Parts: sequence; structure tokens; C-alpha cells
Amino acid sequence: MMRRPPLLLTLGFHGADGLACLSRELAGALVEQDPDLGVEVWSLSDGAAFMDEGFATRPDDAKISVRVARGSRIRFVSWTLGEVLASQHDRLVVVVHANLAPLALGFTARGARYIQVLVGIEVWKRLSPLQTRALERASRLVSISAYSASKFREANPAFADHDAVICHPGLPQGDSDRHAATHVGEAERPFALIVGRMSSEERYKGHDLLLEIWNDVTKRQPDAELVVVGGGDDRNRLEQKARALKLSGSVRFVGQVDDSTLETLYRECAFFIMPSRGEGFGLVFLEAMRAGKLCVGGEGAPSEIIENGVTGFVVAPDDRERLGDLVVELFGKPEKRRAMGAEARRRFEAQFTTARFRERFLSALSRAS
Repeated sequence: MMRRPPLLLTLGFHGADGLACLSRELAGALVEQDPDLGVEVWSLSDGAAFMDEGFATRPDDAKISVRVARGSRIRFVSWTLGEVLASQHDRLVVVVHANLAPLALGFTARGARYIQVLVGIEVWKRLSPLQTRALERASRLVSISAYSASKFREANPAFADHDAVICHPGLPQGDSDRHAATHVGEAERPFALIVGRMSSEERYKGHDLLLEIWNDVTKRQPDAELVVVGGGDDRNRLEQKARALKLSGSVRFVGQVDDSTLETLYRECAFFIMPSRGEGFGLVFLEAMRAGKLCVGGEGAPSEIIENGVTGFVVAPDDRERLGDLVVELFGKPEKRRAMGAEARRRFEAQFTTARFRERFLSALSRAS
């Protein structure tokens, strides 16, 4: 029987968001597992901006074929029905978001092995009956963080005894000369950097908190600046809040930026900060560490990335006084920033590159065989 390439089901594949980045890393790992087979990707949200409906080869990797649904769930279901008419015996299906998990039922009924990736807030609430049924049939649950796995079990007690392999994501190591901050000086005016989508439905990344402490920061460090990168439907509210707090001279919203500009901001910032209350992982921390920057994050998944006191700091978002004092201290100690940033780069290279992620994920696949 002809072997079928693995199938990756995801909400998005080509975007700059964390889920799309994770999906690309997963696809690369599946190609590495068997380059002769390659991998098929079905993407729900991607559309005509990237390619016509149907399979198309990614120009940067001929082994990855992507099928885009242009946001149509009906199209996704019809593809599934067409596939499961034939046997899926020994085919591997990897689902990257729990909202797509019910589609796996058709594949498992026809003999497929199914891996469910637990990402973030979508599994921190009680699953629907169909989602529960699907995950019960998974060969393996893979979580991007121990924190996410814990929140999943807490919300879904039926899975309290189910093992979930922890597989921290990674990023391409890139050109060390291009990414490492040791080769590029900080900006003349020191700035802290936060990168993330500003969504009215997900106000957990810490934007409000940073605005609320920033006047106190600038009273003690007058030159301190906060640069805010990202878009979203909550950006206008946050900009209005910054104006109301009279932060126009010390907080700068730059919107969404291209990759080159973002790399420059990472290299030139004094440090990266995102005191999030609910991060499933946080690829932006890895981007900062790759650039040789220390990170300040909230409790939860960031504590699995940041080595507290060595590569950055993990702070309880409720402890405003501690957060403010820490920010002031970091602005005032450039040598400490650089030393911890160098440790952050070393930790990235040791734990969070694409190569290390592939090792972790392929190990999880072997345990699901």
C-alpha cells in the first residue's frame, strides 16, 4: 500500500502569529522525519492572499504542500469527508488547535494515528463533547508548555490521568551575527519592548499594567521609554489610555512592523517585557532571547522559558511595586542587562532552536507509535 504523507490541520500557516509559527515548525519537523513523504498542510484561515484554493507548494520548501480554506469550515469538512472515503491506515494526522479536533474522528475511524497539540486558552476551558471524544482517541497529547497542560487538566478533569508530552516550541537559530545584540549597540535612548497583539477579548498580555506603572518608572528614570509593537482592535483604547496618563513622551506605539524592523527593535531595546497573565508559551520571549536580550515575564509558561535571575525575571503581574522597581533597576544597570542578555542568548541556543524543538517533537511521535 502506498504510504500517505502526514497531514497537519491548523487554523493558520502563513501568518506572523504564534500559532502559524508553531504550525510551520511542526511541518518542518514532519518533513525531517521522512523527507521522501513530505507533509500536507490544511489551513483554515489562510486564503487568496497566499495562493488559490487547493494544494500549492511552499516556495521555500518543496516538501510542504499547503491547502487553504479561505476561512470556510464547510470546505474543511468536505475535504475531510473526501479523504476518509479511503483507508487512512497508519497515516499520521497532527491537529494544532482543539477547535479542529472533531475532524480527527473521521481519520481515526479509518485507521489514522492522531496527535493533538495543546496550545493555549482554547484548551483552558471545558471541551465540547465532540472535542472530548476526539482527544480521547488521540495517540498522543502534546502540549507546548507544562502550564498549558496543567490548565487543560484543571478545566477537563476527565483527562487528569492522561499523559501529555511537553514540547516547548523553538525558532530558527538564524545568523548569530545578525541576531545577537552583542554586535549592535542599544538605542541612544533606552527603551523596553513589548510585542504582541492587542485584542479586546484577550487583555492578558500586560499592556494595561505597563501603562499604569510607567509614570512611576519615568519619575525615577526620566529617559525610560516603552515601545509597543503590534496591532489589534484594542490598540486605540490603549493609545487613548496612554494619552490620558500623559505618557505621550515616554510610550510609543509603532503598530505592526516588518521582520527587519522587528529584528532591529529587538537588538536595540534595553530589555523585553511582557508581564502576561495567561500565556500558553510566548514565542516573543524566544525572539528576544535570540537577539541577546533579557526578558521580564509573568508567572506561568514564561517561567519555563526564563531562568529567573539568570536570563531575566519572572514577576507576579499583581505585584506592581515589584514590577516597577525591577523596571527602574534594569534601566539603571546597563552592564547587568548585557550580562543577562548574553545568558539569554546561550539559553536560547541550548534549548529553544528549531533543531531542539524537532528533537522533542519527533521523540513524542516515536512514543505515540
